[in-house]
Amino acid sequence: MAPITTVLFDLGNTLWHMPNKPPPRAIRSETMRRLGGLITGWGFEMSDERPYIGRDIRLAVEEETHRAFHGDCVDPGYPELCRRIAKTHGMDLTPEQGDELWEAWNLGGQFMNRVAYPDVITTLSALRDRGFRLASVTNRGYSGPDFWDEVRQLGLDELFEAVVVSCDVGYMKPHSRIYEVTLERLGVEATECLMVGDDLRADVEGPKALGMMAVWRRPPANKRVESPTDGRASEAMPRPDYAVDEMAELLDLPPLQPRP
Repeated sequence: MAPITTVLFDLGNTLWHMPNKPPPRAIRSETMRRLGGLITGWGFEMSDERPYIGRDIRLAVEEETHRAFHGDCVDPGYPELCRRIAKTHGMDLTPEQGDELWEAWNLGGQFMNRVAYPDVITTLSALRDRGFRLASVTNRGYSGPDFWDEVRQLGLDELFEAVVVSCDVGYMKPHSRIYEVTLERLGVEATECLMVGDDLRADVEGPKALGMMAVWRRPPANKRVESPTDGRASEAMPRPDYAVDEMAELLDLPPLQPRP
């Protein structure tokens, strides 16, 4: 087996999370405020059914995300989805306005109190000091300025050689294409890579199908997710090479020991 030279990371619930999200009423209020300001700024009135556009976007996003993730893994194209919902409310938007509508609806990490897990920066820095190359592969609906600002604010931009986002590639994890793009961008082979993530299908099944090693970052005890024996025959489930509860445990795994 080839030695590991490159470690790939998922983002959400792997490196960062939202332990103190605002209450649902505050989220709804902020969403309505942003959408209302944007729509009236375009010259439309917030009348008839338009105050419910946030709800309609949410329902469409949930449906399309489920369809894509459990189907062909083609990225749903959320800004275009927003344009389709807007049209049902009598608004014919440009592609640029679709981007703005998505960004207004998809509340950013600052409002949602997203933070990196406490051991993330020290662990990733230690891996880089050991000579490993680091990159991120993430499913995300839009890689606009707010996303890149957040990556920078959390200090991850200085650690990653590349951040590959599903909406830019056109395919979501676990589709092979998003991983292939990452390998091409880094100029490495799949057998040199180890993927770390919290989702057994996206972050374990996907990379292992290409010959990568995979580490499952188990979720906190209060968050239920699919487990290796949950609801499917054990032989059909993706099995990680290793499982960890904290990022710092990566430093003890045999493939990630300092190289001679």
